[in-house]
Amino acid sequence: MMQGKRVLSFGAGPGLWPDEVLARASELILPGPGTGLSPLEMSHRSPDYGEFHARALASLRRLLGAGQEHEVLLLPGGATMQFAMAPANLIPVDGVADYLVTGRWARLALSNARKWAQARVVASSEGEAFAEIPARETWDLDERAAYLHLTSNNTVVGTQLPLLPKGLDCPMVIDASSDVLTRELPLDGVGMLYAGAQKNLGPAGLGLVLIRRELLEIMPRSLPAMLSYREHAARGSLLNTPPTLLIVLLSLMLDWIEGEGGVPEMCRRADERAEIVYSALSSHPGVYSLPARAPWRSRTNVVFRLVDSARDGDFLAQATGRDLVGLEGHRSVGGLRASLYAPMPVDGARRLASLLDDFAAALGREGA
Repeated sequence: MMQGKRVLSFGAGPGLWPDEVLARASELILPGPGTGLSPLEMSHRSPDYGEFHARALASLRRLLGAGQEHEVLLLPGGATMQFAMAPANLIPVDGVADYLVTGRWARLALSNARKWAQARVVASSEGEAFAEIPARETWDLDERAAYLHLTSNNTVVGTQLPLLPKGLDCPMVIDASSDVLTRELPLDGVGMLYAGAQKNLGPAGLGLVLIRRELLEIMPRSLPAMLSYREHAARGSLLNTPPTLLIVLLSLMLDWIEGEGGVPEMCRRADERAEIVYSALSSHPGVYSLPARAPWRSRTNVVFRLVDSARDGDFLAQATGRDLVGLEGHRSVGGLRASLYAPMPVDGARRLASLLDDFAAALGREGA
C-alpha cells in the first residue's frame, strides 16, 4: 500500500512507475516464504532468480515481435553503453557506418562511434536546432555502410521519426530508448534495436538489445568478452553477474505492460496522452510555443516554451503545488518538457492539460 501522497513525475528519466508495480516490488524485495531470500540476495545462477530472468526475456520477445532470427540481451550500462558497443561489434576493420543526426543523443552516439571506426553523417537537422527530421531524399547514404544508425525519438527537443525507412542496402541500428513499446516498430530491415530501460521499461542502469543472429556470426572475436554481443548471447545475458534486481524489476514492469494489453494498448494510450497535452498547448498560442515542427512532434516527450520565459519558475511552482513534477526542460535548451512514457496514466495528461489551461487563463486575467 502506498504511503502518503502520490506525485506524478514527467521527468525524462528515470520515468514514472505504475502504482501496482511499485506495490508488487515493495512486497517482493523482502525475503520470500519459500526461499527466505530477497531478490537482492539471490544468486544469478539460482532457479529462483532464473525464473525472473527467463520471464523478462520471454516478455520482451513477445512485446517486440522478435522471432527465432533475433537474440534478446539484457546488459548493464543503459543505452549509452550501446553507443560504444554497437560500432565496436558491427563495423568491420576499415569499414564505415552511417548516422542520421537528429538530436543530442544521436550526436553523442556518432561521437562514440568515431572512436572505434569511420562514421559518417548522412543528414543532420542541427542547423534547424533539431526542430525536424531531415527528409529521406536528403540522406547521403554510403553503399559500403555496415549499418544506418537512427534515433527513433529525441527527448531533448521533442521530435520523433514517424516511420522507419524501407528499402535500405544496409541494416538499421535503432536507438528506441524513449519510445520503445509505445509504438509499433516493425523489425523488417532492423539489424539491431536498443533501449535504456529507465524511461518505458522501469529501472535505470539496464540496457535492452535486440539483434539479428546473423550479425553475431560476423562480429570480431578480438573484443573483450564483456564488450561482445556474441559472448553475452552465448551465455543468455549471464556472462557475469548481471544487475539482478534491475532485471527482477524489469520483469514486473513487463508483466504490467502485457497485462494492460501490450504494445497495442500502450500505443493507444500514447496517442491519447499526446493529443490531450498538445491540444491544451495549441489552444493558447500567446502563452506557449512548440519548438518541434508539427510533422515530427514526439508522442512521448512534449517540449514546450512559455512565450514569456521569465514565468517558467511560476509555472513549475504551480505544477509542484498540484503534485506534478519533472517538467523542466533539458539543461542544454531550457524551457519545459513533459515526458509521457508508457506508465504515465492518461489522467496524468489530463491533470497537466488542466494546469496548462489554468495557467494561461491566469496570465490572461493579469493582462486584462
